[in-house]
Amino acid sequence: MTYFPLSKEQQELKDIAVQLAADELAPRAAETDKTRVFPRASLDGLKASGLWGLRVSKEHGGLGADLLSTCLVVEELAKKCASTAMCYKMHVEAAELISRMPSDYQVEHFVKKIATGEILCTVAGGETSGKGDNWVPGMVLSSVEKGDDGYILDNLRKSYVTSAGQASHYFMLCRVGAETKGHKLSALFIEADKIEWETLEDWNGLGMRGNNSMPIRFNGVVPEENRIGDEGAALKYLGAIMMPVVALTYGAAYLGVASGAYELAMEEASKLHPSGAKRLDSPINQRRMAELSAKIEAARALLHVAAAAGDAGQVAAPLPYLQAKVSCSEVAVLVTQELMTMFGGTAFAGRLPFERYFRDARAGMIMGLANDDAYQTIYSMLFPEKKK
Repeated sequence: MTYFPLSKEQQELKDIAVQLAADELAPRAAETDKTRVFPRASLDGLKASGLWGLRVSKEHGGLGADLLSTCLVVEELAKKCASTAMCYKMHVEAAELISRMPSDYQVEHFVKKIATGEILCTVAGGETSGKGDNWVPGMVLSSVEKGDDGYILDNLRKSYVTSAGQASHYFMLCRVGAETKGHKLSALFIEADKIEWETLEDWNGLGMRGNNSMPIRFNGVVPEENRIGDEGAALKYLGAIMMPVVALTYGAAYLGVASGAYELAMEEASKLHPSGAKRLDSPINQRRMAELSAKIEAARALLHVAAAAGDAGQVAAPLPYLQAKVSCSEVAVLVTQELMTMFGGTAFAGRLPFERYFRDARAGMIMGLANDDAYQTIYSMLFPEKKK
């Protein structure tokens, strides 16, 4: 249910996403999970609707959707296939900064092509603090050197890149110069066909099996006109422009996992067994379904209020975005865990897709904006240290 009042345009976008999720994502979801194949066909199925340019302005050919509409769309896609929804979410996230503050060159070469579905982009994120995949949060990002032709990437490795090897463009944060301080970040928009890259290992995730979240190594030169905003000023833009979309779309994706599993449970729990009984005859299951509905609606309400407040320009700090993200990802874990218990052997045997939803939900606690890190940031905003 959506208790939050929606405008006509918001409702129309939600309805489009509902239909596309049913027609394009749902029929391929099980196979995507089973074979770990990248959901290219499902993503391509979103093109004609204009959803690839969801956040691109109408002036530049996109849909110009607000934050609340973006949450509605991502949730509906995630209900049917979390892998596709995550690849799509990362595309929207990667396109956000360049769509909000493009140069004239970037409008023609990138933004308008995002709107028409010619560009599938993603975020090249995650770093390693040593050999292999020894990733820890809060480290200093890798540096690039600036040459006459642009920014030189020399064996620059990013650890977790959704849609790795499949995206046509990669959004990347880095430092320009080895001596540059860790907070002086620059944002680059990398064209995959104009640089050397290689994926370093296969993706074999517990959940989100179709999202190709692989490490990539980049080599080559990125032209200066592919830099987004001023050199060394990316953090300023990220907080004000990207953070709402980053956090809220993560929340929407995992809310979709929770609500998608719950909607399936409503249908399956009402079916009669050969004995004439049904799962909802049990008072325990009646209580379980009632409680889970309340948990889902509470998370959804926070997500929608945070998005609407952002759209209205009422959010001065990202506190509500982060609170919404952790709430939605945790409700996904709770709902899928309870439904696995409720459906017992049928669920664990994989005869219903609750097991897939159960695995997909776990990613929300640790991937991208990990909840442990988000809670630390939430704490720091609630209890700021006094400046000396």
